[in-house]
Amino acid sequence: MLHMNVMTGKFVFFKGSRYWVFREADLEPGYPQELFHYGQGIPTDRIETAIWWEPAGHTYFFRGNQYWRFKEETRLVDEGYPKPVSVWNGIPASIKGAFLSEDGEYTYFYKGTQYWKLDNAKLQVEKGYPKSIVKDFMGCTVYWSPDVDTDSNPDGGKGADEDPTVNGDSSHEDGKEEEDEEKDKEIDVVVKVNDRDDHVLTLVLITVPLVLILCILGVIYVIISTLQNKETPKLLVHCKRSLQEWV
Repeated sequence: MLHMNVMTGKFVFFKGSRYWVFREADLEPGYPQELFHYGQGIPTDRIETAIWWEPAGHTYFFRGNQYWRFKEETRLVDEGYPKPVSVWNGIPASIKGAFLSEDGEYTYFYKGTQYWKLDNAKLQVEKGYPKSIVKDFMGCTVYWSPDVDTDSNPDGGKGADEDPTVNGDSSHEDGKEEEDEEKDKEIDVVVKVNDRDDHVLTLVLITVPLVLILCILGVIYVIISTLQNKETPKLLVHCKRSLQEWV
């Protein structure tokens, strides 16, 4: 959990019974330290949420269903604290984070995937809250079916009363499983090929053999032509014989 100390301008991270102090992205020497070093009167086992609440000029620590008002100057918790979180009308216990609006008129508390908008002047949560963090802050669309309770029943909404095995009808369930297996085996897989792809494939199958045949014929023609050029001309042979006889 992150908290900014307005007195020092440093960031304070809380986890379990310890805290870390950062100046921007650099961890200050000597940290982490135990919570009891941070100040007197604050919870020392864990802090779930901390916020500098500008309307009052104090730091507030939240844990479970209680909160503490803390003075940064004296490092002491004010007298009369902790108090119940119910003072902040409408926010739940065990809040995991909080921050002020830019104008300082509202405080946003969040927990899990929900958030609450508190009017600082009335100390009252606005109507219509909590709302979805995922939808409002992250721009995601959430589809939720109220008929399916996946947390309480991971089997998709079927209760124990609807389970045939609970009522003792296990033979019906076994028969249904065998039937489903047979259906799975009989599934036909159909691959649809585009007509344009058929034409292209046919053209390739025809063109490639023709090109190969032409290449083979060309090679044969070159070989025959070469052999013919290597033979001695008949006229020249006749002349050689005639010259020998003449000499």
